[in-house]
Amino acid sequence: MEEDDERVKRVAAKYSHYGPKAKQALKTALAGGVKEHRFMPSRRTIRTVVGSQGDEFVDPERSYCSCSHFFFRVFGGKDQTCYHLLSHRMATELGLVDVVTFDDSDYARVFATVVEDVFNVIERSSGRPSIALD
Repeated sequence: MEEDDERVKRVAAKYSHYGPKAKQALKTALAGGVKEHRFMPSRRTIRTVVGSQGDEFVDPERSYCSCSHFFFRVFGGKDQTCYHLLSHRMATELGLVDVVTFDDSDYARVFATVVEDVFNVIERSSGRPSIALD
């Protein structure tokens, strides 16, 4: 347990220059909010991070997140990253990514569910009613 506490402290210190965003990211990582949906046997993956309004799709290899902060602040050149991508980095370093395994035949259904949730997050953050994709 002490070793785990030290690892958490090291990761927190490493990302502390991100300020409150790093604290939120670590809280999300420690709460199990970083998910990797892995499809077998292809090993395709979809990664999500639980956000304040719902799940956000992240692609850490491309430094991309579906959240509005990423769209407006990161794409707009006003910030380097969002807390969802930081949370994914932290969870990966701490070995806290929750891997959920599916069969390849479930890919379309799971992907559609993730996309629907992302659209609903966008709708909630814009004040418009949520949508359902059929």
